[in-house]
Amino acid sequence: MSNSTNNNTTTATANNNKKKRICLCFHGFSQNGVVFRQRTGSARTKKLKREYDFVFVDAPHRVDGVFDDDDEKEEGKKEESNNDGSKNVRKRTEEEKGGGDARSWWLAGENVESGVSKASDGTWVRPAKSQKIVSWEESAKAIEDAVKENEGRVDAFVGFSQGATLIAILKRAKPEIFSGVKRVVSVAGFDPLDARFYDSEAKIDVPSMHVHGKNDALVTRDRSDRLREQFYDADKAIVFEHDGGHGVPTSKEFREAFEKFLSIPPDERD
Repeated sequence: MSNSTNNNTTTATANNNKKKRICLCFHGFSQNGVVFRQRTGSARTKKLKREYDFVFVDAPHRVDGVFDDDDEKEEGKKEESNNDGSKNVRKRTEEEKGGGDARSWWLAGENVESGVSKASDGTWVRPAKSQKIVSWEESAKAIEDAVKENEGRVDAFVGFSQGATLIAILKRAKPEIFSGVKRVVSVAGFDPLDARFYDSEAKIDVPSMHVHGKNDALVTRDRSDRLREQFYDADKAIVFEHDGGHGVPTSKEFREAFEKFLSIPPDERD
C-alpha cells in the first residue's frame, strides 16, 4: 500500500459566498471524495445547499487494487442494501470509476508489518478491525488544512464508516480541529480498536447524529453504539436507524432528519 500524501487536497472547493457555512465530508475506506459526493446526493437537499458548501476531502493514502473484482462485487452487496433491507447489487458507475483513486484515512499496522496489501490475502486485516492504526497523522494534516482554508466557516463534519471513525479519533488526537464545529453526523461509524485512542476521555460535545443500518454486514450495531458511547456526549447524541445496510440511506425519512439536524438555528451561529 502506498503511504503517499501528495494529494491531500479537497475534491470540491468552497465558493466565495461568505454567508454559506462549510460542511466537511469524509468518505469511507477505498472510496474518495467524488464517490462520497455521489453517495450523499439525495441527502444534500436544496435547503441544505443554500446553507452549506459541502466540501469532500480526499484521504491521503492510496489503496488502489486492495479489492479484486470478486471482492469488489462482495463489497457492493454489503454497501448497496436498500432502505427496506433488500439487496441492490450494482457496479460502480463510470463517473465513480473516473472520479479518482481508492483511498484510506489510515493503514492497518498489521498489514504494513506483514507487507500484505490485498484483501484476498489470507492475513489481510481490514482497517476497521486493526488494533494498530498507523499513518493517521497525514489525515489529520489534510483535515487541518481544509479547516484552515475555510477558517471560521466550518460548522459541520459528516463522515461515513472509516471517515466517521476518523472524526472520533481526531477529537482525542487533534481537538483544536473542532473549534467552531456545531454538528457532527456519523454514518456507519465504528469504535477504533487501537487502545491508544482511549488514553484520553475527551468527547465530542456538540449535537451529533448517528446513522446505522439494521442490515449492515460490515459494522455491527454494538460497534456503532460503542463509538457513540465512548467518543460523544450522550445527552447531545441522537440515533437514526434504518432498514438498509452499510451505506448512506436514501429514504425521505433520512433526508428530512438529516436536513433538520444540520439546519443550525440563527442563535447558534457565530
